[in-house]
Amino acid sequence: IQARALKHIGIYSYRKETLLKLTSLPQSPPEVAEKLEQLRALYNGIKLKVALTEYDTIGVDTPEDLERLKEIFS
Repeated sequence: IQARALKHIGIYSYRKETLLKLTSLPQSPPEVAEKLEQLRALYNGIKLKVALTEYDTIGVDTPEDLERLKEIFS
């Protein structure tokens, strides 16, 4: 089996009504365990779509990442 590895860049957009519903729901057990808010949507039957891009990105997940990004754009 041949497989291609993909990189997750974590950009999410929601319709207003979906976002209002999502924020009114309690945190789901998977969301609490993994600390990933998109798991609340999946746990509650909200479908997520995936798009592919050829662009690479810079992750900003820590204060250090933010500082590195600030240096790049200064």
